[in-house]
Amino acid sequence: MSTQIRNVPNCDAANKLTQTRFYGGTNRRTCLQITQPNPYNEVMIGQNTHLYIQLTRHQAKELSVELMLFAEGREVTAHHAEKEALNTQREEEQ
Repeated sequence: MSTQIRNVPNCDAANKLTQTRFYGGTNRRTCLQITQPNPYNEVMIGQNTHLYIQLTRHQAKELSVELMLFAEGREVTAHHAEKEALNTQREEEQ
């Protein structure tokens, strides 16, 4: 069984983002699906009319942090994250 959750505010028309909560099974448990219209639908005949991502609660929590960093212009590049992880590992070994 799934439950429609409110649409993401201030995202209308082609940018509309809908949210659906659903049960993902015994391993994933309660999940969230975020859906948006496929902007390439007119060009790519026969393709899906919508794009979506499905997240567990844990994934949603972790992604929300990254999205806030991006929204604030403070996103962390993959190169910087790898360098930080290496420095942390070195500190732990000492």
